[in-house]
Amino acid sequence: MRRHFLAVAFLLSLSSCGSAAPPPPKRPALSAILKETKFLPVGDDYTGADRPEDRRPLQDAVDSAIRDISGLPEPLDADAVRSRLSTLLQKTDLYATEDRDEVGRYVIRIWRAAGLKGDSGLFPVGDERALARP
Repeated sequence: MRRHFLAVAFLLSLSSCGSAAPPPPKRPALSAILKETKFLPVGDDYTGADRPEDRRPLQDAVDSAIRDISGLPEPLDADAVRSRLSTLLQKTDLYATEDRDEVGRYVIRIWRAAGLKGDSGLFPVGDERALARP
């Protein structure tokens, strides 16, 4: 009888393990950017990806950077984030100027969403100026 009781108690404890709520995302601001559909027109400032077939690879490149940065251990190392964002800028360097500018705006948003303070140091001008639309 005692073995039966222990077996039931063990099974009940195992069944309750999966019912706990999942932990909140470690970096919700990055998750929010990840969920966005990117490279669509933004008013009169950005008309969307230069070529329709460019939208998906551009979005995939930005989303991949977000996922990589989200997976970095705490506390976030600014140099590691900067390096990954620099790789994103290099990877998208052959796209149209307007698309590269939009990638740059995502880079700054990602930098800030990761909770890093100050300029990213990835642009010859400050981040605020790089964020501005023409």
